[in-house]
Amino acid sequence: MKRVFVLSSICVLTGCANVPFGSLPPADLKIRPDTSKTPLAKMVRLAQSHHQNSLIEIEKLSNIATTDDEETVESIDGEFQQTTEAKEPEETQKTVKNTEQTPTKLNLALDTMRPPVGDPTASGVYDLNDGVEAFAVRNALIKNAQKTLDLQYYSLKSGLSTRLLIRELVLAADRGVQIRILLDDMETLGNDQEMSRLAAHPNIELRVFNPIKRWRGTRLSRTLMFLGHLKTMHRRMHNKIWIADGVLGIAGGRNLGDRYFNASEHDNFSDLDVLLAGQVLTPLNRAFEDYWQSDNAISMDVFQKGPADLSRKALRSLILKTNKLTSSERVLHHPYLTALKKAENHILPDVLPNMFWGDVQLTVDSPEKINHSPVSAQPDLPTEQHTDPQTPVFNDMVRAIADAHSELILVNPHLAPGDEFIDLMLDLVKRGRRVTLITNSLESNDVPLVNGPYDAYRLRLLKGGVQIYELRAIPDADKIPQWRHSIFTWKGSRASLHTKAAIIDGRISFVGSMNLDPRAIIWNTELGLTIRQAEFSESLRQQLLTATDPRYSYHVQIDANDKLTWLSTGSARERSEALPAKTVPIATQLKTKEPGSLWRRLQKWVGKLMPERYL
Repeated sequence: MKRVFVLSSICVLTGCANVPFGSLPPADLKIRPDTSKTPLAKMVRLAQSHHQNSLIEIEKLSNIATTDDEETVESIDGEFQQTTEAKEPEETQKTVKNTEQTPTKLNLALDTMRPPVGDPTASGVYDLNDGVEAFAVRNALIKNAQKTLDLQYYSLKSGLSTRLLIRELVLAADRGVQIRILLDDMETLGNDQEMSRLAAHPNIELRVFNPIKRWRGTRLSRTLMFLGHLKTMHRRMHNKIWIADGVLGIAGGRNLGDRYFNASEHDNFSDLDVLLAGQVLTPLNRAFEDYWQSDNAISMDVFQKGPADLSRKALRSLILKTNKLTSSERVLHHPYLTALKKAENHILPDVLPNMFWGDVQLTVDSPEKINHSPVSAQPDLPTEQHTDPQTPVFNDMVRAIADAHSELILVNPHLAPGDEFIDLMLDLVKRGRRVTLITNSLESNDVPLVNGPYDAYRLRLLKGGVQIYELRAIPDADKIPQWRHSIFTWKGSRASLHTKAAIIDGRISFVGSMNLDPRAIIWNTELGLTIRQAEFSESLRQQLLTATDPRYSYHVQIDANDKLTWLSTGSARERSEALPAKTVPIATQLKTKEPGSLWRRLQKWVGKLMPERYL
């Protein structure tokens, strides 16, 4: 009888998981403020003008904004309390502060600047492959934003870096910045209380994408809901977008959390995203808006439990605790915070004048992709006769790769792209192109299941002449953190590759959020940037090829008997021919057994048994 009751309860629960709401809040159609005269907008125009005084003027603008914000931090106890208690939001619609500001010394400095001259059709790009710099730029964008901040992410992990970002977001909201945050619901499992606390600020609105709509209260009920609707609930929003005042953006593969900013003492990702300016911000803003207004994006207010004033008090308490934490002697001298403080000093004046300007195309999967069944169980390459309209990001990356004339460098954490994509890479080798693949080893992969199908693909690629490098879990790095290189990490902590990029002929780059597996290509929504800028591409090429150094990656090779070997910490001349070898010899270590623990081998074996389309 108990079994019948339990099974009946599960059926009822799972049957109600995604029953449509009868009265969801209407789409947010508020008129967005004009951001064309904000400090960030002026900085972008200065950077694009390449004027000899642009560096000085950008630094002047950044210093004024940062100074004002630092004064706000010191008075957070009183000011945030005033903000949260002075206004009570209406029941049906979130109160939004008036963003019109009286003239300040910042406004006066802006008015004295000359209009810059530049190419209005060009886009600016700057690679953020260093974790600390990636965090510092985001922090600076929050501090310098005056009107709007839009964030769209698959994952927002708890940790020190997240608490610092949330503190700055709240401070920005206090001064009138309108903030919208869109998160995929997969990574908010069991965190409704934390999300409601953040959304309690009258100038912060938070929505979740493809959420479990019923029975969200506990992890058990949410897990049951997920399993009961696996067909729809395993389809996720994997996009990553950050936009400040509509004029500066960040897109790529990096989520939010300590591991993505090289801040974890246990494991860190080697990751990559791109700072963007200029013309590409038009489609980037439109992409965020499409997802924000999508029927799949539900306001966090719908799931809020308890009085709103309690969430506000909890948010204020979190900020005060963060202030106390970062001022403590133990944390104040933490190597990450020390490095971050150095990176934050003059970060925008350092970065913006060094942006490369050229042609940048943004491609984004439709938010409605998750509502439609895939055309095929495996990714189909686009042809003149057939192109899958549901996978535009994958299609554009394939077209760029297929046009390689001399070299392809492909960097991706997961490789299970289907036979057609493998055929494409082998065909490039047959046509005389040098093809280099950089991916995770079994010991470094954060999802060892994917190594199951990867085994067969790897063997085919090696036999076909593709050079393969697999990131080591424990790079042979120095004992202290080397913050200026993303694949260097704490001695003793784990490293894992999270970068998704391709460099074609050293002239064209493709950077995005998409793993090369069926889940990313045909199930999830993704984004990608096709960057046709030779200087940027060559610079990124050199940085990525550093990962082929045997101190940081295994060079996977195949012998005459089709047996695999893993070469590491060997002569620098064992690296890819594309990277000039150093003269300093290093001791060689050759492994004939794939590096990885027994537990990881077991997961790999399970991955071989699972349908590839669900990995």
